[in-house]
Amino acid sequence: MNVLQLTVHFSPNVGGVETHLTDLVYGLAKKKKTVFVLTYRPLMTKVKWQLLQKGPSYTILRLPWIPGFFYAFVKNPIVEFLYLTPGLFIVTPFILLLKKSEVIHGHGLIAGFVGVFWGKFFEKKVILSTHSLYHFPSSGMYHDFAKWIFGSASTVLCLSNQSVNEIKKLGVPASRVKRFTYWVDTNQFSQQPVEKIKKELSIHNKFVVLFVGRLVAIKGIRELITASNLLPESVRILIAGDGPLQKEVETAAKESKKIIFLHALKNTSLPLFYNAADVVIVPSTHDEGFGRVILEALACGTPIIAARRGAIPEAMDESVGKLITVTPKNITQAITSLQKNKITLQKLKKNARSYALKRYSEKNIADILQAYEK
Repeated sequence: MNVLQLTVHFSPNVGGVETHLTDLVYGLAKKKKTVFVLTYRPLMTKVKWQLLQKGPSYTILRLPWIPGFFYAFVKNPIVEFLYLTPGLFIVTPFILLLKKSEVIHGHGLIAGFVGVFWGKFFEKKVILSTHSLYHFPSSGMYHDFAKWIFGSASTVLCLSNQSVNEIKKLGVPASRVKRFTYWVDTNQFSQQPVEKIKKELSIHNKFVVLFVGRLVAIKGIRELITASNLLPESVRILIAGDGPLQKEVETAAKESKKIIFLHALKNTSLPLFYNAADVVIVPSTHDEGFGRVILEALACGTPIIAARRGAIPEAMDESVGKLITVTPKNITQAITSLQKNKITLQKLKKNARSYALKRYSEKNIADILQAYEK
């Protein structure tokens, strides 16, 4: 089976969706599927990239595009659509003709539009995946446009129950709306010795809190920095990522010994830092589509403090961490509570790895394969 993957973002751009799509491509290649990925060069992460990348059973084409505008346009859906659609739209029909793809798998609204448009033209099966919550209006042009896109797909794969309900409310038949779940390589993301990294960062005998994600306001970075001022000197907050708020994080790290800025970490390095942390924090102030960081941290046996928002409560429960309403005060209370109660912390750690093994193994790719082959 030949599958065309359409996505705005792909590695080496950094993010949870990008990591999932990399896992998906490699997973499909293992299942003897032929995969072609059509995407853009990294638009948010400053990193080296290849125009054309080939591997066993997969090819990745990254279209040259003007970077640096994503964060400026993301708040204006029309401008974002005009910025991100043309490249995928123009090149997709040529890929379909050359590669004879049997299935088009679009990720997100923009790639979904391109997929269903050309899918109808070439009479191809189209699968769409949602990776976030859209909060569509109950009526109007945006509602109708989204309804046409998702309603035109053979199957819509939703990352959470909230997303399932959101797509059904558009009027998409329930029979065509299915759940899928991310997975992690539980051999890579596992419990590892961390004495060396703790020594390098001078975090021995400290209570370590790790944040991994884009440095944007909706990820709760400012709330976390404010909370650092309320935390005891025995706490260290490690922040890994890049984005528009990087300078604010760098300044905070210079002004406070409690904050250590790690910049963006390679995916291969993440397990070491998850293991070095006593707890991972996901203080989002918007509705997360799921939260891949949660899956990775749990697979490493590290508990989570996370926002009780969006689909995060579907990704974890309080057997492996704490769910909070994000404010600096609540962040502080959650961290200090786990720092003081070592018995509770050890119980959460004990549960974390088994929780991930049960829910987030590579077996989850079966839901996507089923949609392809249905």
